[in-house]
Amino acid sequence: MENLMGNLSGKISAQEMIKANTAAEAAHREQMEKQNRQYEEEINVLRQNAKIMEGRLNDIEDVLKTLKTEKAESEISAQELDKAIKELKENLSDRLNQSDETTHDVGVRIYRNVQASVADEQKKQLSEIKEDLNKQMEAIRSEFTVLVRQLDSMQRANRAKNRGIMPLTVLILLVSAANLILMILKIIGLV
Repeated sequence: MENLMGNLSGKISAQEMIKANTAAEAAHREQMEKQNRQYEEEINVLRQNAKIMEGRLNDIEDVLKTLKTEKAESEISAQELDKAIKELKENLSDRLNQSDETTHDVGVRIYRNVQASVADEQKKQLSEIKEDLNKQMEAIRSEFTVLVRQLDSMQRANRAKNRGIMPLTVLILLVSAANLILMILKIIGLV
């Protein structure tokens, strides 16, 4: 009966550890998702600023075109206005390219950081699970060894007294082995 209670308490603690690991993974995942949302918001702000700058430069271009048509006789020639417009367009194009490159670099850095963090966390959790599994297997082996010894001593003591206990002993041994196999399958996650 004590062995059965020990087995039940071992199962409960293993389940609690699995639940704790799952909760830790969920918290880590939520933190990563929050960080990703923050980076996406920053990228959206950069894009909005680029659109605003493009609109302003288009407005400047429109004003320059208006000045060109209204003051054709003025000191500024049409070639200089065209050159200024081209420079503004090139400047805008350069800034947009820089913004796109920066956005890409930030995205790649975020992806790599998240990927490395997830890989590290998985390795850490896997090693913890392996360690826990080894400890539990050792505990099960020692309990099984004690059970086999007790069973053997009971068989020797009862061999002379009662021959009917032998099938019961074999049945107990088989049930214990089945319980051990079931526990191992649950730990591995196959059941």
